[in-house]
Order: sequence, then structure tokens, then C-alpha cells
Amino acid sequence: MKQNVNFEKNTIRMISKSSFIRGMQCPKSLWLHFYLPEERDEISESQQQIFDNGHNVGLLAQQLFPGGVDASRGEYEKVQEAVAYTAALIDGGQPVIYEAAFSDGETLCYMDILVKEADGWAAYEVKASTQVKDYQVKDVAFQYYVITRSGLPLKRISLVHVNNQYVRHGELDLHQLFTIEPMTDRILPMQKDIPVALLSLQEMLKTGMIPDIAMGPQCKKPFSCDFLDFCRQSLTVAEEEGEARKANRNQDALDEFLADLEFPLYYLDFETIQFAVPRYDESRPYQQIPFQYSLHVQASSEIARLRSSEKKRQRDVEKASDLMHYEFLGTPPEDPRPEFIQALLSRIGESGSIIVWNQAFEITRLKEIARDFPEYATRIETLFDRFADLMVPFRRKHLYMPEMKGSYSLKTVLPALVADLSYSDLNIQEGGTASLTYESLYYDTDPESISEKKDSLLKYCEMDSLSMVRILQLLESES
Repeated sequence: MKQNVNFEKNTIRMISKSSFIRGMQCPKSLWLHFYLPEERDEISESQQQIFDNGHNVGLLAQQLFPGGVDASRGEYEKVQEAVAYTAALIDGGQPVIYEAAFSDGETLCYMDILVKEADGWAAYEVKASTQVKDYQVKDVAFQYYVITRSGLPLKRISLVHVNNQYVRHGELDLHQLFTIEPMTDRILPMQKDIPVALLSLQEMLKTGMIPDIAMGPQCKKPFSCDFLDFCRQSLTVAEEEGEARKANRNQDALDEFLADLEFPLYYLDFETIQFAVPRYDESRPYQQIPFQYSLHVQASSEIARLRSSEKKRQRDVEKASDLMHYEFLGTPPEDPRPEFIQALLSRIGESGSIIVWNQAFEITRLKEIARDFPEYATRIETLFDRFADLMVPFRRKHLYMPEMKGSYSLKTVLPALVADLSYSDLNIQEGGTASLTYESLYYDTDPESISEKKDSLLKYCEMDSLSMVRILQLLESES
């Protein structure tokens, strides 16, 4: 497949650390990165948050080695200036350098932290993850290759990552928050393979011909590729239509699921937020902190037996006297968990099925609250046997419609079954945006903006629990 792109044949490309990892995952992605960057997918808010987390964790890790100078000066695109400044800092005796830049003319890397220790130079690469991953080993191996090839001998190289076993109590303890993993012995045997891999990538890029690589597991692991939409264009219409023709309904299995439900029904949805660096006492890195719930309570099955039109049914459901709605939203910067669980336990009742979508999520969050706030543990533990997972009939395809497109998420099942209820008119339409919106409340000082954001959060979470009401109502009315 030829592309009409501008390129200089036989040109040697500067391969950075990120480019190298990209090329190792998929050469086609690297080709697109250099020749068709305008085809890159738009960065989502959730992806941007991941990038921001990584940057913030990197800045915090610098405090493990204080007194350093930033060689990049915050302008990473000025590669040659950063390389020259790094060399000047090393020659001038600067013992700690952040974002030290190295290049041999064909490769480039920025090292997060470079330290002159008693026996020589040591390098520290910082990752926001909670463990060492395979691609990170390749990452560190590439950096060692570039730095030593550039003329600086390294005595050791290590990877700094977040320790998810750290539980905050009071002020942050950086030496507990971070774990330093020695990597030298792991990456030295890999050094001989790096120039071979680089040569292969350079030869591929020199031709200007896009690699003929079909979509597969490499599109998602270890990273979700940012050229997915470009590659999806090659999928055939027949493949898409084949999925659309599939349909299924197992009424016996659906009836069995419904028969196990016990009234009153509690339709429950949580929203959570994660912090790479824990903000609250009794919390850990990346712990899912529940900050919001929506709870619809249905006292009897009368609503589900309505035989009115879809639009009238919605009005009847929302106005019926035995459908009550309760909600909770935290108040940043306070830890929302104590008030969250107090409010929930006051509304959840002593009996009746608790209906959720993907019960593993809500149950895990409740178990974490029971662990971190043991005064609520006994009461929380009585809830678990009451859970009913409304996602299960759809995950097992007891009911499947072409409009679900192979998915069993709430956001795809709802429009397939309930035409008049939609997230499309909401300011917030998915959980990632809800988390980002809640996090923004930590910094927002405009009363009008704060009020609008809270209103959007409440409406979104309410839609989640109301969607479950409507879906279950439809299942019961057709049973």
C-alpha cells in the first residue's frame, strides 16, 4: 500500500525513546508517526489525565534527589539545546540533573533523574505505574544504550515506580510512596539487540512505504495506538455487517434472573476518582475513591407491569409514588468516603435486591471502605449477598441485539433497548469525564462554575441508575 506523503528517501530519522517503544509495538504506527502525523487520533480527556499523572509523579520523584537542574528547561522540543546544556552541566560538576538529554545523532532520550554518586553516574527513570512492566524494561534498556553511546559511562540505572502498598498517614512519605528497582543487570544483556532493532526500523522508514500490518493485539498492548481510526478504515463492510446480523433472546435465562430479585429493589451506581499520589489518610496510590452515588428505590413491581407506550412509560416511571431517588456528592477537598458510606447505609434498607451494573466494581469499593473505616465493616458486609448484577444477562447474551455491536456496557445496552432515554443531552456522558469534572472542583473557585459542575455530576449519575430501572422494567414487562 503506497501513500502520497512527503518524505526524503534514505533519510536517517532521529529515534527517540518513545519512538523506539512505538516501533517495537508496531512498525506501522512508527511509520504513521513520522509520515502521517495528522492522522493521529484526538487525545481523550482520560488519556490526557494519564499523561498528566505521569508528569506530576515525575516532578514529585525529583524530591528524592533534591537540588537538581532541569536540562530541558521545560522546552522538550528544543532537543539540541537540551543536549548541549546537559553536557555543560555535567562538565561543570552539577551533581543532580533532571530531564538530562542525550543524543548520538540517530537516537535521543531524556533521562528523568541523573545523579553523580560516589562511584560514578547513576540514572533513574520514573514511572507512574505500580510495578515494572515489560515495555518499561525495553524503555530503560534503550536509555542506557543512548546515554553510554553518547559518551557518559553509567555505573547503574534504576526504575522508580509508585508503591501501591503505601497507605498515607499524615504528610507524604516519599521514600514509602516510591520504590526504586535496580535495572542494570536486566538491561545489559539487551544492549546487543538494540542496534539491530534500530537498523530494522530505520530501513523500514527509509523506504517511505507503509508496512502492511493487519490490526491485532499490538493495537492495544502495551498501549492503545493513537492511529486506530486510520487503521480501522481498512475493515471491510462485510465484517461489520456480519456482526450486525447476529441476534439472540434466551427467555428462560432472563426469567430465572428476574425470579431471583427481591423487592424492594435498590438501583445503585457509584462514581469514583483515582489519585496517583494519595490525598487522604487511609488511602493508597490509585485507589478508587467513591465520591458519588445515585440510588433509585422501587418498592414494588407494579411499575414494571405498565403496558403504556415508551414515552408514557417513562413519565409513569419517574412520577410513580413507589420509585424514590436518593443521591450523594462529595465536597472537595474533603475525603468523601465517610459521608458517602453514612448516607448510603441510611438509605439502602435491611432487605431487597441491590441492582448494579458490574457488581465486582461496587462490591470491591465497599470492601475497601470496610477495610479503611472498620467501624462500618459489619454493616457493609451484610450488603454483599443482596447484590444482583444486571450486566450478567447481557454479558452472557441472554438478550442480544445488533445495536449492541458486541458490547454489554450500559452505554450500549440502553440505546438498544430504551429509545427515549439518552445520555446525549448531558454535559457528562461517561465515567472518565465525571472523575475529571469532580477533580476540577478541587481547584475551581468560581461559584457559578462549581454549581454547574455539581449539577452535571448529579444528572449523569442519576442517569446511570435510572437506566437500570428502565432496562429491568422492559425485561419484566416482556417476560
